[in-house]
Order: sequence, then structure tokens, then C-alpha cells
Amino acid sequence: MKNYAKFALVLSLAFILIGSLCYAKSKNTETNKRLVVPAWINDEDLHAESIEVQLPNSEDTLALKAKIPANWVLNPDFGGIVYQPENYADYFYPPILSYGTNCAGSCAPKDIPKNIENLIKGIKDTLARPNINTGDPKLDAIRANVEILVEEQFAEDGWILAAAVTYPEELSSALYTPKFVVHAFRHHKGDGFFVQTTARAQLTQKDEFLNIFLEACKQTDYSSSTSQHPQ
Repeated sequence: MKNYAKFALVLSLAFILIGSLCYAKSKNTETNKRLVVPAWINDEDLHAESIEVQLPNSEDTLALKAKIPANWVLNPDFGGIVYQPENYADYFYPPILSYGTNCAGSCAPKDIPKNIENLIKGIKDTLARPNINTGDPKLDAIRANVEILVEEQFAEDGWILAAAVTYPEELSSALYTPKFVVHAFRHHKGDGFFVQTTARAQLTQKDEFLNIFLEACKQTDYSSSTSQHPQ
């Protein structure tokens, strides 16, 4: 009987160990599926374009090297550099891809990387709080669920954040549309600004647009020039 009890104990411990390993593997696989986005982008999905954007606190402009999704056009109605599909009017929540420059605080070149870090934190906080200072405590108390899809420094001078945003079921999807967003930042050392590329679309279009947005945002770049450094 003693030997049987020992055998049963060993067998139980073995099952516990195997179960723990399987659970850890499944969690790791789940995390990888959430964070790793394959880049299946064909050459015809994006086309190169040169874009002029205004520098912060300056009348000067900066030439960006951008990659725009195929069949997307500049929409001047936004008053900025914003691209949308040619048939954007057919969408309930039209996708957008926008370009601009910013300092997000001090424009001293040494402060820009920290400004970008703080801006990324602020974006995540804003996504989680769709209503701020509305005067209605119930509206201000609403919290969205923010799932980080990608958050990384993809190059020495580049950072990217992608997140999916959903809202409590009782809220109107017309007012609180589930969506995903991509924000990318490019800062060359010594420049007193950074370039920001932003994309967003309805969450139901994530499979269609996410990889294209990630690639387009990462591809945004520019050539540095001493004349482009605000003092």
C-alpha cells in the first residue's frame, strides 16, 4: 500500500507539471499571436509618394517619403495631410492615414525622444477614456478596453504603437465605434521635431488594413537638413 501511495503521488505531480507546461505554452502562443503581426504586404498594396508637411513653430516645410495604400487619395476636407480610400464615402467609419510634425513639448532636440515616450503614454490613456471633462460624471466614467497589438521601437529613430479599442456593450456603436489605431513616430537625432504618421479604421476592418497600416507607418521617413531644425 505504501508503494501504491508513493506511485499515486508521483503520478499526480507529473500530471500537475505537464498541465503547467501546457498552460504556459498556450499563454505564450496566445501572446505571440496578439503581438506578432506578419508583414504580408505586396508591392502593389502601397505606392511611394513625396509629401510636404509644415514644421512646428515654423513656416518651413519638410518633404516626407511616404508609402500610401493603393487607391487612396488626399482628402483636403480635413485641412491637413490626410489620405482615405477613393470610395471613402461608402464607409460607415472611413479609414484614414494622416501625416504631420510635432514637438509635443519642448522642441529642444535632446527632449524629443522623451516627448515621444510621454505622447505614447498619453495616447493609450486617451484611448481608454473616450470622454474627458464633458461635465457629465457618467460619461466621464466610461472606460474603453484597449488591447495593445504592437508597441515597439522598430528602428533606431522609429517607434510604433497599434491598439484595438472596444467599448462596453450597452453603448451605441454609432457613437462609440470599435476601432483600431496605429501611431508611428520618426525622429532623427539633432532634429527639434518628430514626424507622426497616424492611421485608424473600424475594428471589423482590422484583417483588411492592419498590416498595410503598420507597413505604411513604418515606411514614413525624411532626409535631415540643418535648415529643418527649429531652434
